[in-house]
Amino acid sequence: MTEFERGDGPTNIRNVVTDSTVHYLVQIGVLNGELHLTVPPRAVAAETPLGLAEERLARSLLFQWRAEADAWDMADPEPLAVRWVHSRTALAPGAELGGRGDRVGTMAGALLGLDRRRLLILGGAGAGKTTLAVLLTLELLARRLTRGEDVPVPVMLSLESWDAERVDFHDWLTGRITEEHPGLPRVDGLHPARRLVSERRLLPVLDSLDELPEHRRTAVLGALGRQLGQEGGVVLICRTEPYRELVATQRDVLRVDSAIEALPLDPADVASYLHRARQPSRAAQWAPLLDELRSAPDSPVSRALSTPLMVWLLRRGYERAPADPGELLDRRRFATAWQVEQHLLDRIVPASFPPLPPAPDRLHPPRRWEPDRARAWLSFLARLMNRQETAELAWWRMFGAPLPRALAAPVLIAVGIALSVLIDLGLGAVGGSGRPFGFGTAVGLGVALAGLVRTAGQGWFGDETSTPRRRANPLRFAGALRSAGRNGRLGRAWRLTVVIGGPPVILALVLFQILAPAEEVLALVGAVLLAAYLMIVLAAPSDTVDAATPDSLLRSERTSVLVTLLVLAPLLAAGIGLMDWSRTHRYRYHEVDWTYALATWCGAGATFLLLSPWSRWLLARCSLALVGRLPWPLMTFLRDAHRAGLLQRTAGTYRFRNLRLQQHLAAKAGPRQGGSGGAGIPAPRATPGGESTVATGPLADLILPPASTWRGLTVRRDPNSYLLTGRVRTVMLAHWGPLGALLGLQLVRITVSGTWDRLDSWKPMIGLPALGLLVMLISLLPRRHIELHITDTFIAARTGRHRCRYEWRDVDEVAVRRVHLRGRDTPVHGIHVRPRPGAPLPPARRRGRDGWYLVQPMNVVRTLPPDLTEALAELSGGRWRP
Repeated sequence: MTEFERGDGPTNIRNVVTDSTVHYLVQIGVLNGELHLTVPPRAVAAETPLGLAEERLARSLLFQWRAEADAWDMADPEPLAVRWVHSRTALAPGAELGGRGDRVGTMAGALLGLDRRRLLILGGAGAGKTTLAVLLTLELLARRLTRGEDVPVPVMLSLESWDAERVDFHDWLTGRITEEHPGLPRVDGLHPARRLVSERRLLPVLDSLDELPEHRRTAVLGALGRQLGQEGGVVLICRTEPYRELVATQRDVLRVDSAIEALPLDPADVASYLHRARQPSRAAQWAPLLDELRSAPDSPVSRALSTPLMVWLLRRGYERAPADPGELLDRRRFATAWQVEQHLLDRIVPASFPPLPPAPDRLHPPRRWEPDRARAWLSFLARLMNRQETAELAWWRMFGAPLPRALAAPVLIAVGIALSVLIDLGLGAVGGSGRPFGFGTAVGLGVALAGLVRTAGQGWFGDETSTPRRRANPLRFAGALRSAGRNGRLGRAWRLTVVIGGPPVILALVLFQILAPAEEVLALVGAVLLAAYLMIVLAAPSDTVDAATPDSLLRSERTSVLVTLLVLAPLLAAGIGLMDWSRTHRYRYHEVDWTYALATWCGAGATFLLLSPWSRWLLARCSLALVGRLPWPLMTFLRDAHRAGLLQRTAGTYRFRNLRLQQHLAAKAGPRQGGSGGAGIPAPRATPGGESTVATGPLADLILPPASTWRGLTVRRDPNSYLLTGRVRTVMLAHWGPLGALLGLQLVRITVSGTWDRLDSWKPMIGLPALGLLVMLISLLPRRHIELHITDTFIAARTGRHRCRYEWRDVDEVAVRRVHLRGRDTPVHGIHVRPRPGAPLPPARRRGRDGWYLVQPMNVVRTLPPDLTEALAELSGGRWRP
């Protein structure tokens, strides 16, 4: 920069270089004055293993949310000028952190300046709450990675996967980081998520609070208030009306430093934004609408465009010719803001999948989706998500649709019979016995051995084996083994024993069998143990830094099925072959027939294939595509919908960009009078992990009659006590889970082994359900005496011969929770208490999850009779948590 004074030449010359990234600066000519070099500070060096892990996590999150922002057109041409003001809805001390959505840097700086960095973002449906959260996340990540500021890493998560009644918040946050970013550099041999959480190096950004059922919202807000501690920061996102209801009815409310709420967009700001965003060649088509926004702020179209969601719908729906945005000014068609909103929602799918010109010179030309069919497919997905009571779209949950579930058994039988015919023909061609289905015994043995191996994997990792995840690379055996050891559900001593002692034992068995073939069963035992060991290794999660995507999970699941077919099934077959070889070597009465080992491989491979998540996904995809519910290339369609901004992608699943869009496509939102926003839209409900349970289904809102009217029960009530006594019958249901798995395995054995044409082969398929029904009937025969006594000093219960008593002075909370028995959740809910720290602990048989202890099991629904609820609220001294 050169400054002149009066005269012939410069008298004051300053050379200023700003935001330079060069290593050497060369000045050409004579340097007059000083050289001022301004370089942005470098990012904080990752001098420690924990610092390196933190930086790797920040970069992974930056790439992930930058891609989402690009898909949503958040900053094209620039963010909308949403005005955020201090909200009086929340219990905030009054720290005003207002601002504009197009100046997110100022808001991020104000957030970092808060004492505890606790921010509540409120607003109506489509008001831009999630958009602001994403922009804040990107701004904080940019400050850390490019400007070198020491700020916590923002981690944006959906609250749908957190069961606040069972899991501590810090444990859930640690688990999510571990699952989504398993490849972060280890700290002292362990995943750094626990250290990052405990040392407050993360800033949770929690979305979807308003999408939870009412009782789960209460549990989440109360748990956050108790478990965040004195210095824990958080950014919480919720619609205004649900949060106002929570604040009015709940005692434990999260205390935040500041709460902001979105104001409706100013029509003049919307007009300025659309003027910048429109194509210059279509200025004439947009001019009447922009004039209407500037001159008539109370018109239906102006009131409809009061949220960023509707502005995005307008821009995307009318960005291409011949669409004319001026049609929205027709007062006969659009007399209310609601009609304008419905019209914009109707147009978004056709606008997102416009006809594309052919591109014969490209290897993979753009796919052309018919708008009407695309809308039908998205509507089906939205209805399926509503039926499953979740806002997450996961490909492995497609099997939960009615059609695939109805076709599961018939298709399994048909495919099993076809495989049995192919197996018999193939084995006969390679020199088998030639008897009809002569290898049925060997095939059935392969099915049984594969079932044992699958059981070993489920016992090691728990229920997670039914959910696909990005698997470890089997070629990197050492890393996969370490991952299997870290993620096992068994105790540390058992994991170390299996991981360290397993290979020597297996090797000793195999060597002993080869060198001294005295006992032929040793070969089979060694093969089964080795296959189970490798099954655990192959099911270990991948050490990949970047978060998983739906496509990567599907590829990983296909790879797992292929590896089990080519590695685990041949191992089991080799065990049968070695056993047959040992028997021949010992008795010398016949030659080794290796075709029986091949038959074992066929049976084991068929089991691994037919009972895998990938086969269930394949059945769902094909059956739903055959009836036109979904397209054949479903994953390609979902990727295109994500690129079009209709879907967002997080943690291996898809979500609709906005709940309003999901409900509209599912045809759940009914018409209402005027206004904008979606406060009247019912929120979908979801359980942890996306699983549906009775407690969050239709029975969750069931209003029970008073317990005094129940048959067989007697209630005595006075001002200081509540006594419920009687004799009831209970039904046993926990045995149906193992019986169902055994039924599936038996069905595979019967069909694949070729014995499906024998009537006696189907006896187990009749006997096992009969046994389950018999157990249920036997459990109903005796009447058990129950007693529940509540006073202002204690709560006591009796079920049969088992008694318990809890003094209120030793109890911190009392609530209704799912009964946890022998390490598994049951369908039954019961009254639980949480003892105070230092109080005497109840018997171990009463222990539930997360420090809760069972008082009395009640029913399959979470709701209690009104008279019992009233007694708990009055006599527990404020300990009752509804």
